[in-house]
Amino acid sequence: MKGKFVVIEGCDFTGKSTVIEKLAKTLRENGLEAFSAKALGETDYGIARRKFLMENKETLTNEEQVDLMIDAIQDVNKRKLKFQIEDGVFVVCDRYYYSTLVYQGICQNAIEMVEGKLSQANLIEPDLTIILDCETSVILQRMKERVETNSYDPKNKEEVDKIRNAYLQLSKRKNTTLIDTTNLTVEKIVAKITKKIRDI
Repeated sequence: MKGKFVVIEGCDFTGKSTVIEKLAKTLRENGLEAFSAKALGETDYGIARRKFLMENKETLTNEEQVDLMIDAIQDVNKRKLKFQIEDGVFVVCDRYYYSTLVYQGICQNAIEMVEGKLSQANLIEPDLTIILDCETSVILQRMKERVETNSYDPKNKEEVDKIRNAYLQLSKRKNTTLIDTTNLTVEKIVAKITKKIRDI
């Protein structure tokens, strides 16, 4: 049996990491073989690419950033995702190419360039992409509480709103579902995603 490829996307501070961990555990408890992955941090090569991006964001052109991200995603496709999915494993991935569409595409007014590069990248298509959304005020509060940050994290309300609106645009795409997590527990979010997975 072929596995399923589920991607969890959304603005930073919407609870992705916690939801991914709980979702993979719930799938396993329901008798499915499942594991969580990171599009830019699942292989040694991907980790190195991500580190390079974070350290050199200000000196890289937007197009160079896109090329590096696609390169890292292709590596995890080839080394991990392809074999896991073919072996019947449910893969729950932390971000995938929607984040590139958002940060390097829509937010940089370069969506056509990013779409063009992605169309040529021959990436595995997710069976389901879940976009987690959250009220801006909640995201801003969580930003204050987190000690560890990176160069792609939003810095203020304007940036948060820009990223959220970009994801809202993508939420209308095929095999994509938007979940407002503002007033939901992790358990309720996972229950909603699990229900969607049953339908794919």
